[in-house]
Amino acid sequence: MALGLGLGIQRDNKVSSDEAFSLTDIAGLQLWAKNKTGVTTGATLTWADQSGNGNDLTQAIANAQPAYSASTGSFDFTGSNNAAPIYMVQDSAVSLGAFTTFYVLDLNIPTAPAANIFFGFATLDADPLNNYIQFFGNSSAMYGYVRGGANTVADQVNALPLSNYPTNATKFVFTIRKDAASNATVSFKNNNSTMGSSTTFSSTATVDLDFLGFKQSGGRSLPGRCYEVAYYNQSLSDSDVDDVIGDLITRNSI
Repeated sequence: MALGLGLGIQRDNKVSSDEAFSLTDIAGLQLWAKNKTGVTTGATLTWADQSGNGNDLTQAIANAQPAYSASTGSFDFTGSNNAAPIYMVQDSAVSLGAFTTFYVLDLNIPTAPAANIFFGFATLDADPLNNYIQFFGNSSAMYGYVRGGANTVADQVNALPLSNYPTNATKFVFTIRKDAASNATVSFKNNNSTMGSSTTFSSTATVDLDFLGFKQSGGRSLPGRCYEVAYYNQSLSDSDVDDVIGDLITRNSI
């Protein structure tokens, strides 16, 4: 695995000649909310985008703000008020055809019953139909979802059985990669372990992401903490995925 630890390794989509690896070295970075970087607290909570696209994550509603820990760089979406949704808003929607997304998380995974564990999505809706990325399950079984387009059968990966799923309250890098072509492969990873893959997303529909996290009683949620997020608008090569995961693991002490 090429970890990009200042060794001058050539990367498939490298756009910088700097020796020290950065997520911006790989073409197609649309949003990068970096751990302990660009965070402003106060009346408006801001997690500034480091991709160069100015696509900051913000929340100006006081009781909708995830709790930020400066010591760990985590944003806690669990909240204490079940009636108040907890989420952050992107300055601009990211419309992804081919994509690779990375989330550094630790989750409160239930033993029973199963729960909706929700990451990125397009609408503030407790029961959305399309344009989202989601787990569903508990510590005994977990399923992956990616839904885009108009929620037709061809626009989704639905209830894909996953393996190698994360451990409760343990930090990990969650990666989703989707090819652009029809009958694209969508794959899920936990750190460097493959969780599952599917070719059921057979259309060229996009997945539109406008928000990070969501918590609402009885609805989808992100029951845990988020430390870092990166969205690329292309399906990265295996070596580029390894570089990004390695960098995230190192910076986030996983």
